[in-house]
Amino acid sequence: MLSMSPRDCLLSISQANKKRRYRAPECASSAFWQQDTDANPGLSLFSLNRYNLPVGKQGGSCMIEIAADNGTAQRLEEYVSHPKSEGTFGPLYLGDVSSHWELHDRSVKGARRFIGCIRELQINTKEIYLVGEAVRGRNIQNCEPPVCQHLPCRNGGTCVSDAEDWFCECPPLFTGRLCQFDACERDPCGHGATCIPKSPLEVVCLCPYGRQGLLCDESINVTRARFSGSDEFGYTSFVAYSSVPSLSFFYEFKLKFTLANNSSAVKDNLILFAGHKGQGDDGDDFFVLGLRSGRVVHRFNLGSGVATIVSDRLNQRVNIHTVIFGRSKKTGWLKVNGQRNRTAASPGPLVGLNVFNRLFVGGYNEYTPELLPLGSRFRHSFQGCIFDVLFRTRTDRKFQALGQPAGHPAFGRSVGQCGVTPCVHIHCRNGGTCVDSGSSVYCQCPFGWKGALCSETVSVCDVEHSPPPLCARGSTCIPLPNGYTCQCPLGTAGLYCEKAVTISDPFFSGNLSSWMSFPPTGLRHRTALQLQFQPLSPDGILVYTAQHLSARAGDFFCLSLKSGFVQLRYNLGDGPRVLQSVNKVDRSGRTWHRVTAGRVGHRGFLSLDDKEVRENATEGMTTLDVATDIFVGGVSTLSFVSTDATEGEPTGFTGGMRELLLNDAELELTEMGAVSGANVGDWDGTACGYKVCQNEGHCRVTGSHSFTCVCPPSWTGSVCNQSVSCANNTCRHGSSCAPSNVTAYHCMCPLGWGGEYCDAEVSTDVLHFVGNSYVKHSDPRYKTRNLKNTQVSFSFRASSNVGLIMWMGKAEHEDDDYLAVGLESGHLKIAVNLGERLPLPVTFGNQTLCCDRWHNISLSLNSTVLQVFLNSRRILFEDVDPFERYVALNYAGQIYFGGFELHRNVSIVTSGLFSEGFEGNLRNVYIFEDTRPVLFLKNSDGFNVYKGNE
Repeated sequence: MLSMSPRDCLLSISQANKKRRYRAPECASSAFWQQDTDANPGLSLFSLNRYNLPVGKQGGSCMIEIAADNGTAQRLEEYVSHPKSEGTFGPLYLGDVSSHWELHDRSVKGARRFIGCIRELQINTKEIYLVGEAVRGRNIQNCEPPVCQHLPCRNGGTCVSDAEDWFCECPPLFTGRLCQFDACERDPCGHGATCIPKSPLEVVCLCPYGRQGLLCDESINVTRARFSGSDEFGYTSFVAYSSVPSLSFFYEFKLKFTLANNSSAVKDNLILFAGHKGQGDDGDDFFVLGLRSGRVVHRFNLGSGVATIVSDRLNQRVNIHTVIFGRSKKTGWLKVNGQRNRTAASPGPLVGLNVFNRLFVGGYNEYTPELLPLGSRFRHSFQGCIFDVLFRTRTDRKFQALGQPAGHPAFGRSVGQCGVTPCVHIHCRNGGTCVDSGSSVYCQCPFGWKGALCSETVSVCDVEHSPPPLCARGSTCIPLPNGYTCQCPLGTAGLYCEKAVTISDPFFSGNLSSWMSFPPTGLRHRTALQLQFQPLSPDGILVYTAQHLSARAGDFFCLSLKSGFVQLRYNLGDGPRVLQSVNKVDRSGRTWHRVTAGRVGHRGFLSLDDKEVRENATEGMTTLDVATDIFVGGVSTLSFVSTDATEGEPTGFTGGMRELLLNDAELELTEMGAVSGANVGDWDGTACGYKVCQNEGHCRVTGSHSFTCVCPPSWTGSVCNQSVSCANNTCRHGSSCAPSNVTAYHCMCPLGWGGEYCDAEVSTDVLHFVGNSYVKHSDPRYKTRNLKNTQVSFSFRASSNVGLIMWMGKAEHEDDDYLAVGLESGHLKIAVNLGERLPLPVTFGNQTLCCDRWHNISLSLNSTVLQVFLNSRRILFEDVDPFERYVALNYAGQIYFGGFELHRNVSIVTSGLFSEGFEGNLRNVYIFEDTRPVLFLKNSDGFNVYKGNE
């Protein structure tokens, strides 16, 4: 799905009044520049230091000098004995040269275009505002810092980035901004505190606003907020307010602050910020107040450049500093203590500041300066106290206190009361040192000691402990009040995880925090779950997936037990929805319960043992955006389950499970089928399981790890997966044997073969489909196609009034792009998806196309304009998305005809758009502007397709 960029790009810049031309000596060399840039890939800073012109009537020295990344300058210098005239430079181009510009050096014409980012261009002493001063250009997009390219995540974490942010998805038992910590699965922190592992098995609680103490269990009344800057874990103390009205054209703030008694408090510190995360030159509106090199700085950007106002140096003898700063349209001001009022104007024509949802004081939530707009970045948060913050948004209004009328911040972290330190109440033992981080506090213990107060010796699970723990390699040692236990990875069991386990039907234990996980799958528009389970406890998570694995998970889908009832909870972005079963489950270990649950769009459904509950939901959001693994029986870290996903504290499921289907695809509940898991056993301890013997075969135990299947009369094989009639089949050329009855079979031939045993070559000029046939064609010219202008035409003759004729697209996930043609009740049906399934399918009800007559159909999709011709008559001309949110058909080079692979159900793959495969004939298939029809014997495969007749 190709999104259009609203901004054109290839920049052409002229300086000053955009008509001035540059002059340079004739001896300038371009080859040297090319050599130097090739030698410095990646992000570089180039500095053109000097450019001397020949002097005097007799000539002189001509020199060019260049340096990269502040490295050693390299120079090319010539002495010219005779006078040289000055050459005239035309417009300055970035990225490429316009096709309208005549190049004197023809060799440059074939040079490769620059692909990458350019910023902070300066010519002589003038800084060029790249977009604001550009004359023209094309195909420019905002450049985001490719944080994930630097692989910041540790311990196997996965870096995920979008247009505004980046974060690390951490593996089990690891947390932190970079997955650098590996505790917190038994999070002791309360009241919404942020749990940070201090060591592999110990944590520190970073307290939310209004709380303090080791576990953040003490309330604190903050009248003068004290900020501690950044702690050793990389988190900052801050307060966020959300009740600030419009700041568009005028704002003025008054505040007071005192500084912590250290030199870093005035080096590079954020005091107050409001704005968007960095989005490039067209979305970086902000205003900020901070400290830099002992001076107060007020900056703002209205969208056309940054205005900066800097005070004189602060007087270190003054204890309480007073700041007044504000802005009226393009003009800003700053007054600090008794210094004179300073003003500055914003560059560019814009006068309004975008309205913001939150105002941050003292720091920034998950503070990483790289995420803030250029010009607003301060390396550290504030160290000291900020108080008496007043503001107004109109000149004729009185100042009011920040946070009014609510009178309380929206949220915050590690903010204490000025003049008070929690360390006075904490007595670290055995030489431990109390660390004060605002309202958060903890003990830093010397070697050999641990615990909240450094009162415990090293853990039995620590490598220093003697004797060392006996947990087998790959398992995890968990300390207990008396000894330790071993957390076993999937496929192992025993006291020390020393035994191998073969899982046929999994057994989960909530007390052991057992769980399995499976890869994410497409659940965006529809989530349909079916499972069988036998519970031994009244509570526990059965299935869970979410947008992020954290307590603030975003979208989620959770099926669980609560007090014996089955609960379905999900959140599509507009709040949690809850369905609960009518009856309770039997948890005596004697009943296998069957549950079907899920949602289509925003409407949910739940059925326990065929007793159904449906939600009478109002309209709302309709898509589920999840990206985590699909967790079964529990979650790797229960504290990372969304707080809205369960009623009460999340717990693992205890009991057995023997079937799990998700959107009609069965998940293999074994140690080989799951991606990961821990502490999962086998339900009955035998090799027999619910699906071990197929086709209703009966499993019999023959040993501790062996079994045999007793098959019904029509099936044979070790697991009853071979038809008796096909046991000695003579189907050839890779054909598939399909039983007709107990004693007979027929061969399903691959494309290009026919006959009773698929031993005769057949023509593919006209294809005959019989309902369970398909052809999959891989377009060899896919990479050269114009995906914004798709054309397809073919002739068909139907022998049934329903069926899928063509599906152009991957057909792997529900959100894949597609262009589809088929029949519904004899009428032509066309569906297109360029992204988000924006247009609805179109059915033409004025003509019946069944049966036994040839029809020709031609489709063209030009960007979002769809045209359909039936028998040379145009029947549709429509812009399926006038907003052009997506404009290209990313069909991945795959085109299906007649249906899909034999094991795939047409209704499931098409999400109900078409119910069956096509029955009839197909010929003369043309795609895009090809002059020859598709040759199906090349780049195609298929089954059960016969030779058709004209």
